[in-house]
Amino acid sequence: MKKSTLALIVPAILLSGAAMADSTYVTGNVQAHDSNLHGSGMTSTLEAGHTFDNSFGGLTLLTEFDGIQIGSLKAQEVTHSDGSKSMEKFNSPAYVTLGAEQSFAIDENLWMAVGYHHLMANGKEVQYRPLVKIGYNFDNGISISNRTRAQIDAADKNANDMDVRFDNRIAYTLPDAAVTLSYNNVYVLAGDAHNGDSRDSSMDHELRATWNKSEGVQPYVEYRNQADNYNNAFVIGASYSW
Repeated sequence: MKKSTLALIVPAILLSGAAMADSTYVTGNVQAHDSNLHGSGMTSTLEAGHTFDNSFGGLTLLTEFDGIQIGSLKAQEVTHSDGSKSMEKFNSPAYVTLGAEQSFAIDENLWMAVGYHHLMANGKEVQYRPLVKIGYNFDNGISISNRTRAQIDAADKNANDMDVRFDNRIAYTLPDAAVTLSYNNVYVLAGDAHNGDSRDSSMDHELRATWNKSEGVQPYVEYRNQADNYNNAFVIGASYSW
């Protein structure tokens, strides 16, 4: 890991001071895909984090492994230097995220957070991802939130290849059942590619039902429509906190 990564994450740890640890969580899922968007028919995501209670709200440190290929590889079209094309299969590395997020409780309903995610693959830096969040929890079981995250290409020395991802989420907790229903709209505003061309922006839709027990395991099922209807995924996952 480069010194630049440590310079961002270590100060975040120090912000927590000597506060007592508030909670720890682990979460993971298995995703079945109907396209070659992720290079495999099935992938998995694993994440673990720890939240420290402090005078600002809470500091969460997390690690995520995303895009773990666990299913059969799907062939992708490859264009060769002579202009010919062929269908080939590739083993893709899992993406590793190291993150730190500091939340701020504005009042009983309104909250904000700032953070940084450092994306790597094969031990190399891929993207720098600063982010901000804001959310509001209504008293009637409805909650809304937004996460805006810059995704800066680590290989672009001119820093002109930056995407911006917007996650806009609305959720409703059923009053007579331990279930939360949510919809997350993901819009990625594409930046300039290395060759100066503009890539297409894309939109995802995520529908989730979570069994929200106050303690212990919280399983969920989710449907994802990704990359402007290019890929559909059915997701089964669960989270556990203590």
